[in-house]
Amino acid sequence: MKQFLDYLHKITPLSADAQAAIVAKLQKAAYSKGEVLIKELSKCEHLFFIEKGLARAYYFKQGKEITDWFGLENSVIGPVVRHFPTKTGMHSVELLEDTVVISISFYDLQELYDKYHEIERLGRMIAIQTILSMQQKIDSMQFLTAKQRYHDFVKAYPSLLQRVSLGDIASYLGMNQVTMSRIRKI
Repeated sequence: MKQFLDYLHKITPLSADAQAAIVAKLQKAAYSKGEVLIKELSKCEHLFFIEKGLARAYYFKQGKEITDWFGLENSVIGPVVRHFPTKTGMHSVELLEDTVVISISFYDLQELYDKYHEIERLGRMIAIQTILSMQQKIDSMQFLTAKQRYHDFVKAYPSLLQRVSLGDIASYLGMNQVTMSRIRKI
């Protein structure tokens, strides 16, 4: 739990009471590589923190798996939009390694938001980080070449080249494996 609390503290300081309240609601679980942690992300009832391991969010388009996101250690996983009437669930989250997660239900999280303003602020800050990350990916897809996207990915996530299949990386970067292979040779 210390790793999780350290992660939270980097986002915003929390009082001892708020930390204790959060810890009292947390659950820790271990899963095996290949398990689907979340079948339909938009209907997920928990927020997850990856303590150890690796995950990816993906969806199917025209029969092909499209990787949309990678979650490494110290990443939060949860739906951006949950139970929104016009949003159909298309993303799932698969574990790419044996993974340990810490989770909290959205029901418990809402109770903590109501009781502790500082935890509500924390939730807002995590949501802002998520939005900024999504915007960065959108900008990358719209304004960078495939070569630039690949090199930015390598700089940002060097360890993923050994931990993730090249097909998943290519999909995440919006290119096919042939294009990525050509870029890697240059």
